[in-house]
Amino acid sequence: MIDDSRNWDILIIGGASGSGKTSINRPLARLYGVDLVRVDDFQCLLEAIITPEMIPTLHYWKIQPNWRTQSVDWVVGRLRDISKAWLPGLVAVINDHIEEGIPMVLEGDFIHPEIASFFSNPRVKTIFLHEPSREQILQNYLEREGKHQPHRADVSHVFGNWLAENCGSYNIPVIEPRPWSNLLDRVIGLLGRNSTCPFDLRLLRTGNFD
Repeated sequence: MIDDSRNWDILIIGGASGSGKTSINRPLARLYGVDLVRVDDFQCLLEAIITPEMIPTLHYWKIQPNWRTQSVDWVVGRLRDISKAWLPGLVAVINDHIEEGIPMVLEGDFIHPEIASFFSNPRVKTIFLHEPSREQILQNYLEREGKHQPHRADVSHVFGNWLAENCGSYNIPVIEPRPWSNLLDRVIGLLGRNSTCPFDLRLLRTGNFD
């Protein structure tokens, strides 16, 4: 069932890796019957057609394959650089969707909070998910990918804290993903509608909506 009470055309969902974005982006897109666009797809596209010499920032993970040996603060600095580099492209994509009248949910790890400052249109809404527990991020990676990744969890934890702190400068609401059972309802509430979501919220963790 598609919810026709949508009061937005573009919904931007940011947050660090492992914060729970995947658990909410697909349900929201299906609930409102809109496109789901992932920043990761643009990353794959640009890595395939743009060389590291042209834009080294966007190729960081390939030209620095040993990033896990770098300090957490150093890697977080690179994440901040990458998210800043993405701003012009993401703004262009959003403006194109607005001009074409194609609503969407846009989600990704590399969304900088500054993106909200480019849009005064009330039909463009931005929220960030923030998992404050490093241990929970570590568990999320383990459940999702089957690997113990403490360094990556440390990076995501620090980067997530930075994102959440910077959201305040742009009046972006920040929501913690737990408890998972009512996450979708809480996000819908932030978007301006307080009613019970028709999806079985137990499906949030599995993503099995077929």
